[in-house]
Amino acid sequence: MLRGVGAAIALPWLNVMAEPTRLIASPMGPAAREIPQRIGFFYIPNGVIAEKWLPKNTGRDFDLPVSLEPLKNVKQDLALISGLDRTYVGGSDPHAQCGSCWMTSAPPWEHADGIGPTNRTLDQMIAAKQKGQTSFPSIEISCNSFTDNREPITFDSISWYGPGYSASSEKNPILLFQRLFGEPKGLKKSVLDTVVGQANSLQKRLGSEDRQKIQEYLESIRSIEQRIEIQKKNKVRLADFNLPEPDEVPADRGEYIRLMSDLMLMAFQTDSTRVASLMVGPERWAAPQMYPGVFDKPRDHHTMTHDHEFDDDVALIDRFHMEQFAYTIDKMRTMKEANGQSLLDSCLMVMGSGLSEGESHCYKDLPLILAGSKGLGIEPGQHIRYDDETPLANFWLMVGKKFGLEIDSFADSNGELVIPG
Repeated sequence: MLRGVGAAIALPWLNVMAEPTRLIASPMGPAAREIPQRIGFFYIPNGVIAEKWLPKNTGRDFDLPVSLEPLKNVKQDLALISGLDRTYVGGSDPHAQCGSCWMTSAPPWEHADGIGPTNRTLDQMIAAKQKGQTSFPSIEISCNSFTDNREPITFDSISWYGPGYSASSEKNPILLFQRLFGEPKGLKKSVLDTVVGQANSLQKRLGSEDRQKIQEYLESIRSIEQRIEIQKKNKVRLADFNLPEPDEVPADRGEYIRLMSDLMLMAFQTDSTRVASLMVGPERWAAPQMYPGVFDKPRDHHTMTHDHEFDDDVALIDRFHMEQFAYTIDKMRTMKEANGQSLLDSCLMVMGSGLSEGESHCYKDLPLILAGSKGLGIEPGQHIRYDDETPLANFWLMVGKKFGLEIDSFADSNGELVIPG
């Protein structure tokens, strides 16, 4: 930690932190540092327009349909998975089961909360396995900028401690920044300014590689602080659209998602947590949002998914979401670990949705993209399609076991998913 008057910030992995007992044999050489595996979840609401999303061919030479074109530069780092299904259970709104049951451990026939098959989610199971190793067992983030409760929590949470107990997500980047970097309420100046003395002292004792790494890290923190200040000034622009005013969040939706993504990645880089989720928007909320560079006025994502007349517009929102996901993956490629590898090499990022197609509330052939974590044996750069009626739970079972969970089944799984090399 770097400490100052009233604040402290965690440091990223540095070469100087390595101990002899942490040196392991690896393809990089006998002295590569052991870096922990992380997992992140990047969730998009309301499904996608399948014909503009799903690649027509499989294997390594797969195409990128129009909605996935923003992923072109990171294609080699991705594994597209198709053909995985979930089962909708009657008794509650279809959207209520999309996010809340996306990675639940409850099978469809189990109504532990008396309403739907919600239970402890995979991320919380992995977080419990790693409890005590980081400052935060997990971090939950939502890019839902509206402050009024338009829908129950099942529409705005993908992470659950257990039936009826959601892991409350942080929606305000300022509060998330303060949580990660220990800035107390009422601190008026930059958190970096409070620790500059210790930072300068530390850098004098570091090697050139570590000095460069810590300098880049501190510059990243400064950049986020500056972006938050800019967004606080710009938020008055929302008044032009007569929308409920967000509480200290960016007026530009793309910048909002990217800022929250940056904070999630910095939590990984500093080993503040090894489990995080980012929900880019809530399910079903009939709340118009601005999509800068896409539309010239606020649009209601959910309502448009129920009218085929708007399929092209919905596909533009799908593409917008993939632009933000591509930004996240590209950023992970540039963030270096102490062993010289990138953050992407030690982090599995799972992008998906609880619906495949919003108009009919289809739970079949769900969109799913994996990025990173070559160390887990998940080979990127390919599109794999599984047989119809393969449960999504088979995928979660595979992921859980790779992260050390001692489980033989997960929800309604009927076997562990195998991803070809």
